Amino acid sequence: METLMLETVNRKHITCRPTCWLVFTVLSVTLGSCVLVGYNIGVLNTPQMIIGAWIRNTKCVQKGGTPGDSENPQAGDIWCEKLEESQEESMFTDNGELNTLWALLNCLIPGGSVLGALGSSLLVNHFGPKKSMLLNNIIAIVAVLLNSLARTAGSVEMLIVGRFFAGLNCGVTMCVAPTYLNEISPDRLRGAVGGTFELSIGIAILLSTILGLPFILGNLDHWQYMLALAAVPTVFQLITLPFCPDSPKYMYFKRQGTEETLQVLSKLQGRANADQELSAIKEEYCHAKDQSVTTLRQLIRDPFLRKILLITLGLHICQQFSGIDATMFYSTAMFRSAGLTGDAALYATIGMVAIYVVGTAVSSLVLIERVGRKVLLMIGYCGAVIFLCILTTSMLIHKSGVPSPGSLDTDNPFAAAAYVSCASLVGFVVIFSTGPGPLPWVLTAEFFPQGPRAVAAGPTAAMNRLGSLIISLVFPYMQASLDGYLFVIFIVFNICLVIFTYVFVIETKGKTTAQIQTELRHRWMTEDGQDPKILESNALLRPDTKN
Repeated sequence: METLMLETVNRKHITCRPTCWLVFTVLSVTLGSCVLVGYNIGVLNTPQMIIGAWIRNTKCVQKGGTPGDSENPQAGDIWCEKLEESQEESMFTDNGELNTLWALLNCLIPGGSVLGALGSSLLVNHFGPKKSMLLNNIIAIVAVLLNSLARTAGSVEMLIVGRFFAGLNCGVTMCVAPTYLNEISPDRLRGAVGGTFELSIGIAILLSTILGLPFILGNLDHWQYMLALAAVPTVFQLITLPFCPDSPKYMYFKRQGTEETLQVLSKLQGRANADQELSAIKEEYCHAKDQSVTTLRQLIRDPFLRKILLITLGLHICQQFSGIDATMFYSTAMFRSAGLTGDAALYATIGMVAIYVVGTAVSSLVLIERVGRKVLLMIGYCGAVIFLCILTTSMLIHKSGVPSPGSLDTDNPFAAAAYVSCASLVGFVVIFSTGPGPLPWVLTAEFFPQGPRAVAAGPTAAMNRLGSLIISLVFPYMQASLDGYLFVIFIVFNICLVIFTYVFVIETKGKTTAQIQTELRHRWMTEDGQDPKILESNALLRPDTKN
């Protein structure tokens, strides 16, 4: 305990200004890998109607028909019949197969991410985080080629396979990038650096939404170029990441090179901090060098690590079941359901994502290290309940005023409720961005010591993507069947998430990993009657003195 207190006192004198190398490395990771995750999530959102029309035309041609040709014998086919302007917004609900294809294109990102995340632990243990991200760019290149050439080939199947590869790439990134960002950052910048992961995803979603506007790239002639632009972050990372250092801990644990590790620490955290950080890494290595590499089986069989794993899995499933991915995948359609028509729904989506980015930036760069992790999670989920209640009420009021077919009165007396719905939807996104957005990734890296961290990152990222997969699969059908009561399910979920966060999550603001591990052990293991002092002597569970 005295050693821990002395270490805490010494750390007060450590400078926490980011070095140029740290900034460069964070930019290479976020603008290279993380941006691609957000871009793939949002790229199909705005041009939904355009790509839906292309799928209809392609399927019609495959059946031997001519799209929109009323004289053709195939014109009666649901794929070939001409759609009037008033029918375009209902093309998905009126065509069950098209609706299923669209849900498949959206769910392949989280679906592929589950497999990518589960396999990423093997990559990290064998190649390290830096080389794993470089290898992951091969998958990204395959995805870009398949997606961007699908229209030229007239193949919906190519687009489907390309989205799957894009999902694999996202899964590896979601596992490796947060771990790498955690291990290269000083303690006092750990939350801010970790928060850039979610921030970069939000920026990319905003960019893809803007590019999807009809007068930019979201039209029948140019939408494939939107998908081709996914090559830009890949090329950027292939150029910049080779100049970035690997994780100092990974380097020392693999090669025990004191001078090499000290040089990297000096670049990333400053020369004044490097000696103490190297001593911490050496001490941890002395305790762990005789232990076998932590595996998923060891992680599950160990009582303490299993509990922490379950908590972090809960954090990630909480994030998805709050309803945020449904909002991001289907925001344009949701704004139309709320009462907006024409291009107003597209611009509302752009405004919503822009506000999400601003909220995430404020949270990542300011609030996380000042307010605290648990407080922001509680505010986020409580606020989500409030805004979703307002959204549901206003949607029901607006729909109650919609004139019935054949009615002489064409005005909706509750038209203003549509704007209340949109405002509450934006409010939900803002409150989510302040805590539940970035924090599950930050807390997962903080809850585990160095040994099990890379192994735990795989199943937690996979759980995050599995939750997203479930939501993206069922949400279109929920929207079609529940109508105005759509968000009642998410209201119930968020109430449960408030309880989960209050009971199971501890505050980590301003604490070293050693302090976090000690608090977690005392909180959870003493409840089972086990002596925390005995647990602290276990080398597998011994916390690192930094990250």
